[in-house]
Amino acid sequence: MANVLSQDEVDSLLSGISEGKVKTETDLPEKDEGLKGYDFSRQTGPVHLRMPTLGIINERFIGFLKTSLSATTRSVTDVSILDFESVKFGEFTRSIPLPTSLNIFKMEPLRGFVLLILEGSLVFAFVDSFFGGKAASNIRLEGKSFTTIEIKIVDRIVRIILNDLQHAWSDVYKLKMVFARSEVDPQFAGIASPTEMVIVIRFNVELENSSGVMTICMPYSTLEPIRERLRYRFHGERLEVDETWGRYLEEKIKKMAVNLSCTLGTTKISARELLEMKVDGVIQLEQKTSDPITLSVEGVPKFKGYPGTYSKKKAIRISERFSKE
Repeated sequence: MANVLSQDEVDSLLSGISEGKVKTETDLPEKDEGLKGYDFSRQTGPVHLRMPTLGIINERFIGFLKTSLSATTRSVTDVSILDFESVKFGEFTRSIPLPTSLNIFKMEPLRGFVLLILEGSLVFAFVDSFFGGKAASNIRLEGKSFTTIEIKIVDRIVRIILNDLQHAWSDVYKLKMVFARSEVDPQFAGIASPTEMVIVIRFNVELENSSGVMTICMPYSTLEPIRERLRYRFHGERLEVDETWGRYLEEKIKKMAVNLSCTLGTTKISARELLEMKVDGVIQLEQKTSDPITLSVEGVPKFKGYPGTYSKKKAIRISERFSKE
């Protein structure tokens, strides 16, 4: 209780604050030093999560690639997604291992370039498999480079991959994968600025006795024009299923029974006239006998026509579609 101020001390302190003799502290800085502006137009964060249809495209791509690579290498090849993330391009390039095969291509008509990366271990595994080897995994990569024959084999594999990628995209958006060039040094594969966001998809490719990583790196700016198409989950399946269900529903609708009714005419009467109505009474309608009558389907007016007979049965000859106007 010794630290409690007396009333005189409290009054003196308040007086000093009000007169400016006693300085007070505040959490707000006196100047804007250290404060940085935030650019809301900058694409940050996991942008790939805002385009779930990419996941469907990846699954389709994997299915096509398993079949194509197995046929090409004449051995069972398995492909699976290893990682799926969105990072800055500068950060991504620093993680590229060497040696590696960097293949640049376009997704026409979209702008910009995309990277297809085959790690060195995967390249040598493909080469070994092509020449009848068992794609051993104990290859030393330090200091190795690709020969002319290895580059030609990589070129063949890359074109197979791009063809399957184009097929995987076909149900979402018609794209043409156009190969541009190959590089071995990441500094010559600058498809985006270091601060630009890119979507990185890593695939694990397993051959008979070896495995390696294949990576696709797409700038967000390339996909931005079609981002609305990529926002909806199961987009590719929806396009296929809708067509099947459309035909099914059409056939079912054609077989449905509907009720047709004809209105010969209408009029208005008072409650007194209704109460005084008797058998053999006559109700005069507002329509003339020469006027067309209304044909309704499930109570909804649809057509106009004229009554008559057909094959000894009452019938209506439709003259026009019903118009409320």
